[in-house]
Amino acid sequence: MTTKRILILANSTKHYPKSCVAGRELIDEGVGKTRWGGWIRPVSNHDEGALDFGERRVAGGADPKPLDVVQVPLTASENNPLQPENWQIQTGQPWIKQATHDILSLTSLVEAPESLWFDSTQKSDRASAAVLQQLSGFQSLYLIRPEAFQIQIRSRVWEGYATKQQRGLFTYRGKHYDLALTDPLIGRKYFPDYPQTQEGIIQPDDPRRILLCVSLTPPFHALHYKVIATVFEVPA
Repeated sequence: MTTKRILILANSTKHYPKSCVAGRELIDEGVGKTRWGGWIRPVSNHDEGALDFGERRVAGGADPKPLDVVQVPLTASENNPLQPENWQIQTGQPWIKQATHDILSLTSLVEAPESLWFDSTQKSDRASAAVLQQLSGFQSLYLIRPEAFQIQIRSRVWEGYATKQQRGLFTYRGKHYDLALTDPLIGRKYFPDYPQTQEGIIQPDDPRRILLCVSLTPPFHALHYKVIATVFEVPA
């Protein structure tokens, strides 16, 4: 078993009440100094890696939230080429919250990939494994600064049934993205009555101060879907 100290940047809904948790590693260099490591996504061996509440709760019974610094017991890297951040959790061991990070410091962690897994043969919210395997320096998680971010509530018909959707719309490096929004906290703020929320566009308080944690899902019908796992609203 190994324990990693992680700044939680996502605890997003995945087959409710299961969640996908991810963040950046904080590495202790001694003498009270730390440095940032790579992304880590703690995963289970069931439900496409999603975590039950009992598998992700911190000592004391709370659900870890974005900006929490948490010690997470893990076993080993999954060595998954299309989700290289995945580490198997050590079951039966509690997670320990150590601190809460200042949201203003997130600006130093913002990344600037050329695109968000662009696949010219697919819609903006998905990519094929074949295209992803050709990307250099591949990672399946990013913290980015978008442009013109807004939320849309809309309906779609799936297998004969109409269902509501939560979507995040934004532009990044000249490309428009329309991605599923899986952040439960931003939903509680802007549309707490979901799914009764009326369809339409919801503007955040200040779209210029938005950061997004975006993630790739495991394959579904040979495609990996892009989701907005967390919406951070950075104060002025």
